[in-house]
Amino acid sequence: MISGYGMHGCGKEALELCEQMLLSGLRPDRVTLLCILSACSHAGLVDEGQKHFKNISQFYHITPEMDHYVCIVDLLGHAGCLHEAEDFIDRMPIKPDVTVWESLLGACRMHHDIERGERVAKHLFELGSKNASPYVLLSNMYAAAGKGGDTENVRRRMKYARLRKTPGSSWIEVNQQVHVFVIGET
Repeated sequence: MISGYGMHGCGKEALELCEQMLLSGLRPDRVTLLCILSACSHAGLVDEGQKHFKNISQFYHITPEMDHYVCIVDLLGHAGCLHEAEDFIDRMPIKPDVTVWESLLGACRMHHDIERGERVAKHLFELGSKNASPYVLLSNMYAAAGKGGDTENVRRRMKYARLRKTPGSSWIEVNQQVHVFVIGET
């Protein structure tokens, strides 16, 4: 239920349910804590998310895992706290993986922070990410800023790495038959 509330942007309701859980004597496990952090991120509850993150080890005696760190980077990034998110990554006691950096890169694109986006993309390239999304995000940032030459350079680098963006798709069921649509189809 906490996850469901979080997915639908009802972060306060998710936190209230967590509080009821604690009052009834139940302690959240690592997955429940991940759902709480995610709910805070979706609802923009930065202070509450940071408080719950601190409680993971201090109060619940659970060692945070990479997914917990990604949630905090996502939380800070969506709120526009990009400097804090980058500092948070630098202070992580475990080596940040691709998902952590991709989360920050997405936030850089959202908030049009090209300089930070370039630094973050560099980390992703150094990690040898076999995912096209860092290239696409950086390329889109350059395109939005009117930097056509930089856009082309990133696209060439992506092509050289033999990476392709998976096209977006959706589906609909009509008369008990599923129809799949890929972007660009009519």
